[in-house]
Amino acid sequence: MTTLSAERSGITGSVVRSVTVIFLLLALSVCTWGQSIHPLSSESTVTIASFNLRVFGVAKASKPAVMTILAQIIDRYDLVAVQEIRDKSGTAIQKLLTMVDAENSNYRLILGERLGRTSSKEQYAYFYNSSKLELEGSPYTYDDDNDGSTVNKVDDTGLNDLFEREPYLAHFKTTQGAFDFVIADLHTKPSDATKEISYLPMVMTDAAKHYGEKDVLVVGDFNADGSYFKESTYQSDFPAGNFIWLIGNSVDTNVARSDRTYDRMVGSESMAEDFEGLSGTLRFDQMFDLRAMGLKALDISDHYPVWAEFYVDNDTD
Repeated sequence: MTTLSAERSGITGSVVRSVTVIFLLLALSVCTWGQSIHPLSSESTVTIASFNLRVFGVAKASKPAVMTILAQIIDRYDLVAVQEIRDKSGTAIQKLLTMVDAENSNYRLILGERLGRTSSKEQYAYFYNSSKLELEGSPYTYDDDNDGSTVNKVDDTGLNDLFEREPYLAHFKTTQGAFDFVIADLHTKPSDATKEISYLPMVMTDAAKHYGEKDVLVVGDFNADGSYFKESTYQSDFPAGNFIWLIGNSVDTNVARSDRTYDRMVGSESMAEDFEGLSGTLRFDQMFDLRAMGLKALDISDHYPVWAEFYVDNDTD
């Protein structure tokens, strides 16, 4: 696990100044926002988001306009779980943190280990606004080999290897108010989506026991639609009364023309008291005039970020 801040990322001040200029230029290209773009959180709420960055690595980090848009998207939320970081060097995600902090220096990054059964490894990460949220305890990668060890060792050949990329978990508390929760980040293997999604209640039970906290939120690119997953199965995996759906089957999280709910946010029923009632997607192709910048939506990602808003002072557990 790695925790970083922009001050320690090794990126020079000249890069930060250049990024600031890019932010100003891009601000001129922002178009009228649609209803799917929610305003920033208030002092009484925190916003939590999930975003598949689509093959995020050195090549993508070398594109200033793309990186600036990604940074502005992340800066809209108090906590963002990201998926599909593919960068063995670790420099791309540090550069993105620096660009986020160029807009708001309160952001911090928690980076998980590289995971996957093949040479194509991925990492999960959490960006969080340290003025709104603080990390409680130590993050961990779910130990799906069930060997009882406190150190995760991915069992890539055993029968208990449940996930291609095991969920990455962390415990956060709001700096104001009583709301605290555990969050788990997941990117399923598409062909195994049905099986991996069915294991998530078990992950949530493990998380609640690990941290002694019953408010557990699972987010990420579940590949929970289309040929990968039958949406009718979602009710069986997360029945009402035990779970709350923050992103339901009718929400389109796919940038392509096909209507697909690949990305999800599902919480334990105890989080119902904290949920403010607002959730949705961020349609960045409506937020930015990408064509004027010489970009396509897929240059940013093939997924829209999904988000939900929570009260900071309604938590009673």
